[in-house]
Amino acid sequence: MDMNIDRRAALRIVAAALAAPAALGARAQQDYPSKPVQLVVAYPPGGGTDTLARLIADGLGKELGQSVVVVNRAGASGLIGTGQVARATPDGYTLLLDTGNSTLRPAIEPSTPFKPTDFAPVCLLTESPVALAVSSSLPVKSVKELVAYSRGNPGRINYASTGPGSPQNLMGELMKVKAGLDWVQVPYQGGAPALADLVAGRVQVMFSNPVPLMPYANTNRVKVLAVTSAERLPALEHVPTMEEAGQPDFVIGFWNGVLAPAGTPAPIVEKLSAALLKVMGDPKVKDALVRQGSVLTPLGSREFASYVAQDSARWKGVATAIRYQPVAGKQS
Repeated sequence: MDMNIDRRAALRIVAAALAAPAALGARAQQDYPSKPVQLVVAYPPGGGTDTLARLIADGLGKELGQSVVVVNRAGASGLIGTGQVARATPDGYTLLLDTGNSTLRPAIEPSTPFKPTDFAPVCLLTESPVALAVSSSLPVKSVKELVAYSRGNPGRINYASTGPGSPQNLMGELMKVKAGLDWVQVPYQGGAPALADLVAGRVQVMFSNPVPLMPYANTNRVKVLAVTSAERLPALEHVPTMEEAGQPDFVIGFWNGVLAPAGTPAPIVEKLSAALLKVMGDPKVKDALVRQGSVLTPLGSREFASYVAQDSARWKGVATAIRYQPVAGKQS
């Protein structure tokens, strides 16, 4: 028997065995998606993030040729759903529509069970300056009047948040520091129940994405006093910016973007990114988002990765300004 021939045959078998998983992986990437994709929202149905997710899911499904199913996994101020996606199989079938939780929470809470590097940025969709809204029962019509009323009623003004460390919490605390106010935080599991209590007058103040506020603002069930953008929003042209309302250096907001678990193959990330950019270019989608008060800022995966790094640094700055204490210790 020719030992050299046997050795060569054995090497070919080993090489084929080693190449098989790579070939299967490449084929799976080429065939992606071959089954429905889950788009996770880490908050209850009915809020602004959920509204955007359902709009985007429809268009993304058409681009991919597969169903994109919105899954609400609420709880712990968005930690539950966000953490589940961070730990999901990185195959492109589990995505997260994030509002910045992936950067905000690790920036202020060292014990957060995920970090920005646990995700692969896919596509930035929108930015949404926040609206400062008050209950219609509160006897104020401007930020100046709100500040004066709050100072005259220390400890009696409640502001809604989606929990300690949430964007609403940090903005409420930042307002307290800047204006010298004594507000009390009332945490909720999501924006929708918080807004319901604002409308009912059980809380008096809320920093919110303008999208879910619009129906109530248009029917005078809540009053929108200012927006946190550098310029007025087209959907709320009559509402001043915080700068115009006498609160400088208060340009801050939410963002909405799609993330995948870290390790998701680059071809899949790029395919998703390209599909989402097409969805964001759809005139019907653009019109719907602008009418809801969102600012369209689509960025592909590479540009979005830089944006994520900058956002993490920004929230660290806010936490420093309000002397935020991690929830594991003293709450803010």
